[in-house]
This record gives sequence, C-alpha cells and structure tokens, in this order.
Amino acid sequence: MADVGGTNTRLGVVSNGLLTDLRRHPTGTLPGLLDALHSLRDEIGTDPQAVVAAGAGPVRSGTIRLTNANLDLSEAELHEATGAKHTYVINDFTAAAWSVAEVTSAEVAVLQGEATPPAGTRLVVGPGTGLGVGALLYSEGHYHTVSGEGGHVGLSPRHREEVEIFDAARCIAPNSFFGDSLALEAEMFLSGTGLPILYQATGMAAGQCDTPLRSAKEILQDARSGADAVAVQAARIFTTHLGALMGDMAVTLMPTGGVFLVGGVAEKNRWLFGREFREAFNGGGRFSELRQSMNLYVSEQPEFGIVGANNFCKNALMR
Repeated sequence: MADVGGTNTRLGVVSNGLLTDLRRHPTGTLPGLLDALHSLRDEIGTDPQAVVAAGAGPVRSGTIRLTNANLDLSEAELHEATGAKHTYVINDFTAAAWSVAEVTSAEVAVLQGEATPPAGTRLVVGPGTGLGVGALLYSEGHYHTVSGEGGHVGLSPRHREEVEIFDAARCIAPNSFFGDSLALEAEMFLSGTGLPILYQATGMAAGQCDTPLRSAKEILQDARSGADAVAVQAARIFTTHLGALMGDMAVTLMPTGGVFLVGGVAEKNRWLFGREFREAFNGGGRFSELRQSMNLYVSEQPEFGIVGANNFCKNALMR
C-alpha cells in the first residue's frame, strides 16, 4: 500500500489483512518513487499479490495525476516496479472513505449519536492541506466508493458581517470565486491552505492594512489561546462553515452509517468541533431534526490512508 503525498510517501506492507510494516520515503520524482517500491519488493523477497497507490488527484484510464507531487503514476508502472498481479491507483479520498468501512467504536470519538458507527452509507470529510470529501454507498451488504470533488462546492456568507470578508478574499484568491458572486470554492477557506486566506481576508475586513501571512497551525494556536482577535474570528468562521457544509452534504447523501471527520487537523484540533460546530451541522431549517439524528464522529485511526487503501484492495480482490 502506498499513500503518496506531495512531500512524503508512506509504504505499508500488509500480510493476511494486517499492516505488518510501515516505511516513509520522500516522494521525489517518479523514478525515485518506483525505485522505493522495487527495493521494498526485493527486501521482502516475493512479488506482492497486489499494490494500491492512493494520492491527491484525478484518476483516468489507470493513471493518477498526483497534483501535489506534480507527477503521473500508472498501474502499469506499479506492475513493472513490483511484479504485482493486481495494481490499482485511487484518489486519496477514495482511500479515506474506505478507511471507515470497518471502523470500530474504539477508533472514533463521538460528537453526536451512537457510540458504535452502524452499518450504512458513510460520508467522510477531511480538512487537510485541501478539503477532501469521500463517500461509501452501502447496498445489499456491501460498500461501494463514490468519488468526487466536494472541496470545490460553493461557499457563501452565512451572516451579514461575513460579506466583507468574502469580498476581501477576492483580492487574495480571485480565481476561486464563482463568477461575479460572493461564492468561492470551499477549499479556499476550509483547509490548511485556505485558512491563511481566510485569516488575511478577515484582517482586511477589520481594517488591517498589513495582515501578515501566517500558517494554519499558527492561526489555530492563537485562536485557541485568544491571543489574536482576527484568528479567533477566522477559526469561528472555519468551524461554522465546515459544520454547515458537512450537514448540507449529509442531507444530500443520507449517510445512515455516519459522518466522519478524518485527518490530522481534526484530530489535533478537537477543540474546534464543539457546540458551534454541532449547531452549524444541525442547523438545517425544516430538516434540522433530521440532521440532529445523524451520527457524527472524528476518526482516530492512525495511517487512515494506508488503512483505506487496504480495505479498498480487499474489496477489489474479492470482486
């Protein structure tokens, strides 16, 4: 299993369904990545039954365009490097969705609903470097992946005081807006890349002429401590808009098996997902009661990308 990021790649060895070894390598160039796979194969001493590579980017005709790493990786190249009979390339949020296919109560923190995630269609949202969204449809006792680009749906002001913030963001990320409207791609505010844009726009709307460019980690640290009023407001907007967006998507998909936050941002910043987040998730007008009935979790699985790739592989091999 390979979880390919823009900077580093995690290589997992799975034997009899269990992760037995985990390595980290710089992603680097395509030859370097393939060499790492080939070297691991040589170290093990036998061709693997299957290889799955998951990464951020679109998959077409057996090739994934790894946008963060700026390279293309094909199933044919995986076969050549490893000798595997079965090779697959999948989107990272296809893997994220599959990561919750077998999730247990010990691997989640419950924000709302049942202690143990029930079987059923599941929605996965991950505010990481970008904003990833994945889903598993549950039909006749089996899961099926639905891939999409949920992070690129439109995000609009929820309150009058936010209008100036969205308007200011046009000066920072003009290409991310939907025409001449105030709606912009959700990822431009609700991600590790987007939070600095939201912070700058919030400062500009507050009359600051020189709001500094800060990292998402710094912004969230100051928001939690209350040291920076602009950071506090940006974090509140991040939290409430993410909650509302997840609630909207949940109504569209009807995930009876649960809605899951995944990734390091959610796990390391649990304080963001309290009352305001739940109120935004549940605030659905005539459908508020429905949203309140949905199961809402934070996934606490380490290496969820590898776990998801493994679950995907097991399902693919059974087919």
